[in-house]
Amino acid sequence: MSFDLSSITRETATRAPKGIVYGPPGVGKTTFGASTGGVVVDTENGIPQGLDVLHTPYLDSWPKIESCLSSILSVQDKPQAIVVDTVDWMLRRIEEHVAGTDGSVKGMNETLNLSHKGYGNGQAVLKNYVYQYLLPTLDKLTVAGVAIVLLAHTERRELTTQDGATFERSMPQLHKVVSNAIIEWSDFIGAACMQAGQRTLVLQETGQLIAKNRYGITNPVPLDWNSLVSAIQARGYK
Repeated sequence: MSFDLSSITRETATRAPKGIVYGPPGVGKTTFGASTGGVVVDTENGIPQGLDVLHTPYLDSWPKIESCLSSILSVQDKPQAIVVDTVDWMLRRIEEHVAGTDGSVKGMNETLNLSHKGYGNGQAVLKNYVYQYLLPTLDKLTVAGVAIVLLAHTERRELTTQDGATFERSMPQLHKVVSNAIIEWSDFIGAACMQAGQRTLVLQETGQLIAKNRYGITNPVPLDWNSLVSAIQARGYK
């Protein structure tokens, strides 16, 4: 199939933001997700009682999560945002699905590395699910105007620089096989934390944590969706 050279353009495609908000338990990640006014895809069964938020039932397997995302993509009247609570649990469900863990006694003895004829082949299959289905599906939703927020727990991880120096920083708790891909895919990585008694979202990397944004936002913003959107729009983005 030949490439249509007339499709080359200087214009930037308009789409909704996509990114990760991570932090310790109780900092307000799910409340942030609720502030989007969208639908929370519950993969963790951790939505607080009494929180006023539109959400799915607890989805405890990858087939259920996949069906939910595909159904949202297929309907005309889409929500303004999809919040995955949490992405680390969603990735765990994909891992279980790839490994063949199904809740049975035999199934619970299966592991990712030994699945698909062993030799770590299961890790390659896990990548396929993320690269070939999950991220493309979420991208299609952003093009349709649906913002994507992946909530995540936090972890300390040892990282190595290009010149070989090692250091520890806080970062989203993601499966190591696909962690870099999801971080690169995101428009923003926000670290939810308490600063001077206020819940804030840090969007620039520091010596203690991983964070980023593609909008040029330099200062922390209050931990709510409207504040993040206002900061994005203030930098000239729609």
